[in-house]
Amino acid sequence: DFSKKIKNSDKFRTPALTYLASGSYCAYPKGTTEYYNFWDQEVDRCVNGYTAEDGDYITGYNYFYLNYCPIQRLVYITTNGETKKVRQAAFPDFYDYDYYFFQAVEEAENQGKHMVLTKARRKGYSYKTASMLCRNFFLIPNSKSYVYASNKQYLTEDGNLTKAWDYMDFIDANTAWGKKRQVANTAMRKRASMLVTDEFGNKVEMGYKSEIMGVSVKDNPNAVRGKAAKLIVWEEGGSFKELKAAWEIA
Repeated sequence: DFSKKIKNSDKFRTPALTYLASGSYCAYPKGTTEYYNFWDQEVDRCVNGYTAEDGDYITGYNYFYLNYCPIQRLVYITTNGETKKVRQAAFPDFYDYDYYFFQAVEEAENQGKHMVLTKARRKGYSYKTASMLCRNFFLIPNSKSYVYASNKQYLTEDGNLTKAWDYMDFIDANTAWGKKRQVANTAMRKRASMLVTDEFGNKVEMGYKSEIMGVSVKDNPNAVRGKAAKLIVWEEGGSFKELKAAWEIA
């Protein structure tokens, strides 16, 4: 609904604003009932979406992006009466077309459909889709999220995966959702699990077992075959000459 306009969008950004003001998301001591209740509520909002008191709703993907995914963006800094525009890490602002995008993703998923987005360059969609990968990794057990590209450099050189790994470091350090990555922790794949030794001396994998994986197709569309996932993101589609064949296989 492109006529829908959100008023007072800070109502969706309370955790981010709290973090900016205090350096912490949660005021309650770790281990208390209030602490666990706070983080349980945040998981619910990030997975199932959030409806504000005035009835306005945003999706879980959108809520997670706004509150738990600092991005590199232009901000205005005023020093000694002089205002300068600088690029630094900051939480995303609320934008109408981000809101429409995440609504469309949820609608497509609920209908069992795929989705194609056409857009101008440098609109921050690598940040948005990287946040979707991390939302699944941290909050949906056993989920698999893939990023496909025609070339590895589109994944690891300031691409989707690089941004996702930056989010991951921030979330590990500042939330209750941190995950060990003992089984797979590379530039192309991260898996939320740990190895423990059972009574027989065997190494057993335990934990969330959610993961994010990058796949370089590189003249081989069949590289995507057989990969079922919660989410698949196609990176740099404009330079992806195998895109149609790989899409049909996936």
